Amino acid sequence: MSFKKYGVTVCCEDCVCGSNDGDGNFDVTVPVSDSESRIAGTATLHCAVSREHHQVELREWKDADHLSISPTETVQRRISAALAFVADQRICGNRHICPAEVIQIVKKQNSC
Repeated sequence: MSFKKYGVTVCCEDCVCGSNDGDGNFDVTVPVSDSESRIAGTATLHCAVSREHHQVELREWKDADHLSISPTETVQRRISAALAFVADQRICGNRHICPAEVIQIVKKQNSC
């Protein structure tokens, strides 16, 4: 399942959990594209979740050749807005979208 907001598509079905500090902070890699600029690649997102707050930020974005993508300010604003929506709506940990590891991390933080 993909998530699309503000012209930004995050292919959640291909999300892979990376580092996890055991305290609700973890990184994921996921395909991300911007329809207006037609820029696409794999993003590393940093997620911080707790019972009170969720935060999702773009750490790095690379193209198919694994070269860093430097989004324009406009693209960066759209991505930031889409990720803020993900955090505000607490989409991280959704059992219909996220990989099992992310679901477990969020579930643990929400029960603390």
